[in-house]
Amino acid sequence: MSQQASTAENFSKVGPQESGYSVREVNDFFGALADDYEQLLTHHGTSQSAHTSRTIRDKVFTPEAGGYTPQTVDSYLDQVEDRFAEIERRLYIERYGEELWQDSLEELRALLRGRLNRPDGERFRRPSHRRTKGYLTEDVDELCRLILRTVEHGETLLPQKIRSAAFRSAVGKNSYDETQVDAFMRRCLEYVQDTL
Repeated sequence: MSQQASTAENFSKVGPQESGYSVREVNDFFGALADDYEQLLTHHGTSQSAHTSRTIRDKVFTPEAGGYTPQTVDSYLDQVEDRFAEIERRLYIERYGEELWQDSLEELRALLRGRLNRPDGERFRRPSHRRTKGYLTEDVDELCRLILRTVEHGETLLPQKIRSAAFRSAVGKNSYDETQVDAFMRRCLEYVQDTL
């Protein structure tokens, strides 16, 4: 992890006419991640602005012609996010104990089950306007059923299954609001990471 900055600078780039990720933003972000990770490893206090697995998950880079290849950066960010989540879990247990960790995990599990147990086609709200594109309900419901088996029966589900989910676009009653689905899937990803 201490090599994050140099790793970022070695990412492949798209062609000069293609859109990639801002080189400066990616380099700066990975440099900051390296510093924050070292702080976590040494058990030193981290500032409120320090990155966490959640801020890594939510990071968006500005498009730039000739920038870094998005798929390469995203793939490496996924690995870094998992490392942060793992050490955050370990530090939480060291600080507060296994029982509190399990309690917080059970709270998240109950929250997820409430929505996952809803019938197909009724798990999320529709887009605010009838012609606004959303995610095809069928695709989202399929993934929700898979996640439900993990939440209720402990079936193994790797984080990448959620990260790589590609929902087709739809409108009207056959669609779910994208923002609500994305937010919920982030919580599902947290749960899956915490139970590996």
